[in-house]
Amino acid sequence: MYTYKVKQTEKKTYFFNLIKKDVTKVYSFNTYKDALIFALSEQIKQFTCIVSDKVQTTRKTYKNYYTLKQFQKHCVKNPMHFLNTQNCRLDDKQISNYYFYLIGSNKLTKLKKH
Repeated sequence: MYTYKVKQTEKKTYFFNLIKKDVTKVYSFNTYKDALIFALSEQIKQFTCIVSDKVQTTRKTYKNYYTLKQFQKHCVKNPMHFLNTQNCRLDDKQISNYYFYLIGSNKLTKLKKH
């Protein structure tokens, strides 16, 4: 069975922004769907699939799915498909909340690129 690893790097500052440090965390998942949902929710561009000890492949998160900015743009242009309404009366914050709701509830079909 494959193992999926998602690497997340955060920049942290200490002592009134005098000391800057990069903190890297590695998360491992057993299924592709779990790794994809985590990468979409954390806005990570790519993650690795470990086939064996010597073979690793990278998976691009946004090859088949919309980023948050792309989703906001397409949601305003075509609200009938994404929101099931004729007019989009939502602001950017509400659209981003809806984007993360779709990710959290495993409804990734609306986030797929056509």
